[in-house]
Formats: sequence, C-alpha cells, structure tokens
Amino acid sequence: MSLSRADIGHRVVVRRVLPGETGPSGGPAMTDVLGDLEAWEGGELQVRRRDGALVSVPERDVVGGKRVPPAPRRRPGRE
Repeated sequence: MSLSRADIGHRVVVRRVLPGETGPSGGPAMTDVLGDLEAWEGGELQVRRRDGALVSVPERDVVGGKRVPPAPRRRPGRE
C-alpha cells in the first residue's frame, strides 16, 4: 500500500476487501473508495466521497491505495 498518513487532506483511491464476500473469480470480493482522506487513526481510514458520505475503512481490509489528482470541476447545470 502506498498510502500514508501524509495523504490526509488529499484525494485518494483505496482498494479494500469486502470480508465474507466472494468475487466473480471465486476469490475475495473487493471494491474501491474514492474521495478525500480525512483521518487515519485507531486502525481506520476515513474517506469522504464526493456525495458527502463518510466511509470508514478498517486498515486490515486495505489491499492498496494511492493519491489521485483533484476531481474535475463540475460545470454549472450538470450533476
């Protein structure tokens, strides 16, 4: 994993395992969380998605992650 606490305050993508779920290949199911890394304490990462939802990701479930460029600006009238 290339994420660190130095990435707090930046936009990141975090790949995580979904415990107890099976993916299409028969291995563990995984998903990505994209947003601003707000905190990393107590063994959990807190990522704020674009829709405002705060997603808690246990450190033990993180497979990888990295800092990504800022989100493109939305044009007025587009969602």
